[in-house]
Amino acid sequence: MQLSYRNANMSEKWDNETAESLASVESQKCKEQGQWLKLPSLPLENIYSFLRREDQVNMSLVCRKWSEGYGTPSVWKTFIFDVTETQLSTNNCLVEKFAQKCSSMFRHVEIKFLSYKNKHWIETWCRKLILFLQILINNSQLISVKFRCPFWKIDTPTYDAICRTIVDFLRSQQHLKRVEFRYCSFKFHEGVEILRKLTENNRGVHNSSRASKIHSL
Repeated sequence: MQLSYRNANMSEKWDNETAESLASVESQKCKEQGQWLKLPSLPLENIYSFLRREDQVNMSLVCRKWSEGYGTPSVWKTFIFDVTETQLSTNNCLVEKFAQKCSSMFRHVEIKFLSYKNKHWIETWCRKLILFLQILINNSQLISVKFRCPFWKIDTPTYDAICRTIVDFLRSQQHLKRVEFRYCSFKFHEGVEILRKLTENNRGVHNSSRASKIHSL
């Protein structure tokens, strides 16, 4: 009987110590979390700059201050258009949503063509590129833009639509300082028209066309 009573006391003591330990851990976590939530704006924006867009979205949901930091111009100054196959297969394309909401803050844009597995993904990517450029035409004034997209394996109407949209886009950008085309292949007429728009509207623009081609077909 005495042994049973002693075991009960020891068990109760362990339970109390465990509860106190858990409470201490939770208290420390809350304290550390509170310190993170009080981060100044500049370090917060620097953290955002190292994250992928999807991770930035998750980070912005933590608290109001982090959400406000997510909407600052420094976070959106540089934007990369790189649509994954997962985004191509659904109507929920984050790149489009980002552009519609934040493109007025874009200053440097890079457009990447990923290695898609089939022609359907390529055609879908082309449509999204056209839509993206149209959004920029209406909302953005960029300082630099880089195209890294070989326009191959697409039909003639789609190719023509992309070239027209690029020309309209260049016409709309009055503050461009640098335009770079990499691995882009243009027919002669479209290539000349693109170069003409660059020289007409942006006399001081630096044009780099590494590994790109303008050819007559």
